[in-house]
Amino acid sequence: MAEFPTNICIVDDDQDFVGFLADYLKLRDCKCSIYGSAESLLQSGGVDQYDFFILDLGLPGIDGVDLTTLIRARSTAGILIVSGRLGPDAFNSALAAGADMFVNKPVRFDQVYHAIQSIWRRFAEPRARASNWMISFDHSKLISPLGNQVSLTPMEGRLIQCLRKAAGNPVSRAELADAAGIAASQDHRNLDAAVFRLRRKIERDARCPSPFRTVHGIGYQLSEEIEGGNAGSAAG
Repeated sequence: MAEFPTNICIVDDDQDFVGFLADYLKLRDCKCSIYGSAESLLQSGGVDQYDFFILDLGLPGIDGVDLTTLIRARSTAGILIVSGRLGPDAFNSALAAGADMFVNKPVRFDQVYHAIQSIWRRFAEPRARASNWMISFDHSKLISPLGNQVSLTPMEGRLIQCLRKAAGNPVSRAELADAAGIAASQDHRNLDAAVFRLRRKIERDARCPSPFRTVHGIGYQLSEEIEGGNAGSAAG
Protein backbone atom coordinates (compact mmCIF):
# COMPACT_ATOMS: atom_id res chain seq x y z
CA MET A 1 0.00 0.00 0.00
CA ALA A 2 1.27 3.50 -0.84
CA GLU A 3 2.52 5.65 2.04
CA PHE A 4 0.07 8.43 1.12
CA PRO A 5 -3.24 8.52 -0.81
CA THR A 6 -2.78 9.43 -4.45
CA ASN A 7 -6.36 10.17 -5.50
CA ILE A 8 -7.97 12.71 -3.17
CA CYS A 9 -11.43 14.25 -3.44
CA ILE A 10 -11.99 17.68 -1.84
CA VAL A 11 -15.56 18.90 -1.30
CA ASP A 12 -15.71 22.51 -0.10
CA ASP A 13 -17.37 25.65 -1.45
CA ASP A 14 -14.47 27.90 -0.36
CA GLN A 15 -12.80 28.14 -3.75
CA ASP A 16 -9.68 29.97 -2.55
CA PHE A 17 -9.01 27.47 0.23
CA VAL A 18 -9.48 24.35 -1.89
CA GLY A 19 -7.54 25.81 -4.80
CA PHE A 20 -4.45 26.47 -2.69
CA LEU A 21 -4.84 23.18 -0.79
CA ALA A 22 -5.07 21.23 -4.04
CA ASP A 23 -1.94 22.97 -5.37
CA TYR A 24 -0.11 22.11 -2.11
CA LEU A 25 -1.10 18.43 -2.35
CA LYS A 26 -0.33 18.20 -6.07
CA LEU A 27 3.24 19.27 -5.31
CA ARG A 28 3.36 16.12 -3.18
CA ASP A 29 2.28 13.91 -6.10
CA CYS A 30 -1.40 13.70 -5.18
CA LYS A 31 -4.15 13.84 -7.77
CA CYS A 32 -6.91 16.10 -6.45
CA SER A 33 -10.48 16.49 -7.69
CA ILE A 34 -12.49 19.45 -6.39
CA TYR A 35 -16.24 19.77 -5.95
CA GLY A 36 -18.13 22.77 -4.57
CA SER A 37 -21.06 20.75 -3.27
CA ALA A 38 -22.07 17.24 -2.28
CA GLU A 39 -24.55 17.15 -5.13
CA SER A 40 -21.87 17.79 -7.76
CA LEU A 41 -19.75 14.95 -6.38
CA LEU A 42 -22.67 12.51 -6.25
CA GLN A 43 -23.82 13.47 -9.75
CA SER A 44 -20.33 12.72 -11.07
CA GLY A 45 -20.81 9.07 -10.15
CA GLY A 46 -17.16 8.84 -9.15
CA VAL A 47 -17.29 8.34 -5.39
CA ASP A 48 -15.77 4.87 -5.66
CA GLN A 49 -12.66 6.06 -7.50
CA TYR A 50 -11.21 8.07 -4.61
CA ASP A 51 -9.06 6.66 -1.83
CA PHE A 52 -9.39 9.72 0.40
CA PHE A 53 -11.89 12.53 1.02
CA ILE A 54 -11.46 16.00 2.55
CA LEU A 55 -14.87 17.45 3.37
CA ASP A 56 -16.29 20.69 4.74
CA LEU A 57 -19.40 20.51 6.93
CA GLY A 58 -21.04 23.78 5.88
CA LEU A 59 -21.82 22.79 2.30
CA PRO A 60 -24.75 24.20 0.31
CA GLY A 61 -27.55 21.66 -0.04
CA ILE A 62 -26.50 18.30 1.42
CA ASP A 63 -24.20 19.13 4.32
CA GLY A 64 -20.91 17.48 5.19
CA VAL A 65 -22.31 15.14 7.84
CA ASP A 66 -24.88 13.67 5.46
CA LEU A 67 -22.25 13.45 2.72
CA THR A 68 -19.95 11.56 5.10
CA THR A 69 -22.77 9.09 5.77
CA LEU A 70 -23.37 8.62 2.04
CA ILE A 71 -19.67 8.10 1.30
CA ARG A 72 -19.16 5.72 4.20
CA ALA A 73 -22.08 3.58 3.00
CA ARG A 74 -20.25 3.07 -0.32
CA SER A 75 -16.56 3.32 0.51
CA THR A 76 -13.93 2.51 3.14
CA ALA A 77 -11.79 5.46 2.01
CA GLY A 78 -10.27 7.81 4.56
CA ILE A 79 -12.41 10.83 5.45
CA LEU A 80 -10.97 14.01 6.97
CA ILE A 81 -13.31 16.83 7.99
CA VAL A 82 -11.77 20.31 7.65
CA SER A 83 -14.41 22.79 8.74
CA GLY A 84 -14.98 26.10 10.43
CA ARG A 85 -18.11 24.75 12.14
CA LEU A 86 -17.29 24.75 15.85
CA GLY A 87 -18.66 22.95 18.86
CA PRO A 88 -19.03 19.39 20.16
CA ASP A 89 -22.17 18.76 18.09
CA ALA A 90 -20.26 19.22 14.82
CA PHE A 91 -17.34 17.13 16.04
CA ASN A 92 -19.42 14.22 17.32
CA SER A 93 -21.86 14.23 14.41
CA ALA A 94 -18.99 13.98 11.93
CA LEU A 95 -17.30 11.10 13.78
CA ALA A 96 -20.59 9.25 14.27
CA ALA A 97 -21.26 9.54 10.53
CA GLY A 98 -17.98 7.77 9.80
CA ALA A 99 -15.32 10.49 9.53
CA ASP A 100 -11.83 9.51 10.68
CA MET A 101 -10.68 12.90 11.98
CA PHE A 102 -11.91 16.47 12.43
CA VAL A 103 -9.69 19.54 11.98
CA ASN A 104 -10.97 23.06 12.59
CA LYS A 105 -10.39 25.96 10.20
CA PRO A 106 -8.36 28.08 10.04
CA VAL A 107 -5.69 25.45 9.46
CA ARG A 108 -2.27 25.33 7.84
CA PHE A 109 -1.83 23.08 4.83
CA ASP A 110 0.97 21.17 6.52
CA GLN A 111 -1.46 20.34 9.34
CA VAL A 112 -3.90 18.95 6.78
CA TYR A 113 -1.08 16.93 5.22
CA HIS A 114 -0.07 15.39 8.55
CA ALA A 115 -3.71 14.63 9.42
CA ILE A 116 -4.04 12.74 6.12
CA GLN A 117 -0.87 10.83 6.93
CA SER A 118 -2.19 9.88 10.37
CA ILE A 119 -5.46 8.54 8.95
CA TRP A 120 -3.76 6.78 6.06
CA ARG A 121 -1.51 4.79 8.40
CA ARG A 122 -4.64 3.10 9.76
CA PHE A 123 -5.25 1.66 6.30
CA ALA A 124 -1.72 0.37 5.86
CA GLU A 125 -1.25 -3.34 5.33
CA PRO A 126 -0.26 -5.16 8.54
CA ARG A 127 3.47 -5.23 9.06
CA ALA A 128 5.30 -8.53 9.41
CA ARG A 129 5.90 -8.92 13.12
CA ALA A 130 6.53 -11.51 15.79
CA SER A 131 3.81 -10.56 18.27
CA ASN A 132 0.30 -9.16 18.59
CA TRP A 133 -1.12 -6.41 20.72
CA MET A 134 -1.05 -7.26 24.43
CA ILE A 135 -2.93 -5.89 27.44
CA SER A 136 -1.79 -6.17 31.05
CA PHE A 137 -3.63 -8.36 33.56
CA ASP A 138 -5.17 -5.33 35.28
CA HIS A 139 -5.95 -3.58 31.95
CA SER A 140 -3.83 -0.57 32.86
CA LYS A 141 -1.32 -0.99 30.01
CA LEU A 142 -1.72 -1.70 26.30
CA ILE A 143 1.46 -2.93 24.60
CA SER A 144 1.84 -2.54 20.85
CA PRO A 145 3.39 -5.17 18.54
CA LEU A 146 6.43 -2.88 18.47
CA GLY A 147 6.72 -3.07 22.28
CA ASN A 148 5.55 0.47 23.04
CA GLN A 149 3.31 0.87 26.10
CA VAL A 150 0.15 2.93 26.39
CA SER A 151 -1.19 3.75 29.86
CA LEU A 152 -4.96 3.18 30.12
CA THR A 153 -7.49 4.72 32.46
CA PRO A 154 -9.95 2.29 34.11
CA MET A 155 -12.64 3.45 31.65
CA GLU A 156 -10.37 2.83 28.67
CA GLY A 157 -9.47 -0.60 30.02
CA ARG A 158 -13.16 -1.50 30.31
CA LEU A 159 -13.82 -0.25 26.79
CA ILE A 160 -11.04 -2.38 25.32
CA GLN A 161 -12.15 -5.41 27.36
CA CYS A 162 -15.68 -5.10 25.95
CA LEU A 163 -14.30 -5.03 22.40
CA ARG A 164 -12.11 -8.07 23.14
CA LYS A 165 -15.06 -10.09 24.43
CA ALA A 166 -16.80 -9.55 21.07
CA ALA A 167 -13.95 -11.47 19.35
CA GLY A 168 -13.75 -9.16 16.36
CA ASN A 169 -17.51 -8.67 15.95
CA PRO A 170 -19.00 -5.16 16.00
CA VAL A 171 -20.14 -3.82 19.36
CA SER A 172 -22.92 -1.25 19.56
CA ARG A 173 -22.28 2.19 20.99
CA ALA A 174 -24.89 1.58 23.68
CA GLU A 175 -23.21 -1.67 24.81
CA LEU A 176 -19.77 -0.09 24.81
CA ALA A 177 -20.93 2.95 26.78
CA ASP A 178 -22.59 0.72 29.36
CA ALA A 179 -19.57 -1.58 29.71
CA ALA A 180 -17.12 1.32 29.99
CA GLY A 181 -19.24 3.26 32.47
CA ILE A 182 -19.66 6.24 30.15
CA ALA A 183 -22.72 8.45 30.68
CA ALA A 184 -25.34 7.47 28.11
CA SER A 185 -26.76 9.98 25.63
CA GLN A 186 -29.05 9.65 22.65
CA ASP A 187 -26.28 10.30 20.13
CA HIS A 188 -23.49 8.66 22.21
CA ARG A 189 -21.31 11.75 21.89
CA ASN A 190 -19.53 10.99 25.18
CA LEU A 191 -18.50 7.54 23.93
CA ASP A 192 -17.37 8.81 20.52
CA ALA A 193 -15.27 11.51 22.19
CA ALA A 194 -13.70 8.93 24.54
CA VAL A 195 -12.87 6.60 21.64
CA PHE A 196 -11.39 9.49 19.67
CA ARG A 197 -9.13 10.46 22.59
CA LEU A 198 -8.07 6.84 23.10
CA ARG A 199 -7.21 6.45 19.41
CA ARG A 200 -5.06 9.57 19.49
CA LYS A 201 -3.30 8.42 22.66
CA ILE A 202 -2.55 5.01 21.15
CA GLU A 203 -1.23 6.49 17.91
CA ARG A 204 0.95 8.93 19.87
CA ASP A 205 2.37 6.51 22.45
CA ALA A 206 2.33 3.21 20.52
CA ARG A 207 3.52 4.87 17.29
CA CYS A 208 1.19 2.79 15.16
CA PRO A 209 -2.53 2.77 14.27
CA SER A 210 -5.02 1.81 16.97
CA PRO A 211 -6.30 -1.80 16.91
CA PHE A 212 -9.99 -0.95 16.49
CA ARG A 213 -12.15 0.78 13.93
CA THR A 214 -15.53 2.47 13.52
CA VAL A 215 -18.40 0.41 12.14
CA HIS A 216 -20.81 2.87 10.52
CA GLY A 217 -24.30 2.80 11.98
CA ILE A 218 -23.34 0.33 14.73
CA GLY A 219 -20.33 1.19 16.87
CA TYR A 220 -16.79 -0.19 16.98
CA GLN A 221 -14.87 -3.44 16.56
CA LEU A 222 -11.33 -4.73 16.98
CA SER A 223 -9.31 -4.72 13.78
CA GLU A 224 -6.45 -6.66 15.38
CA GLU A 225 -6.34 -9.26 18.15
CA ILE A 226 -5.36 -8.14 21.65
CA GLU A 227 -3.89 -10.91 23.83
CA GLY A 228 -3.43 -11.20 27.60
CA GLY A 229 -5.37 -9.53 30.34
CA ASN A 230 -7.85 -10.90 32.82
CA ALA A 231 -10.75 -12.80 31.28
CA GLY A 232 -13.08 -11.04 33.68
CA SER A 233 -13.94 -7.38 33.97
CA ALA A 234 -11.34 -4.65 33.79
CA ALA A 235 -10.23 -3.21 37.08
CA GLY A 236 -11.62 0.07 38.31
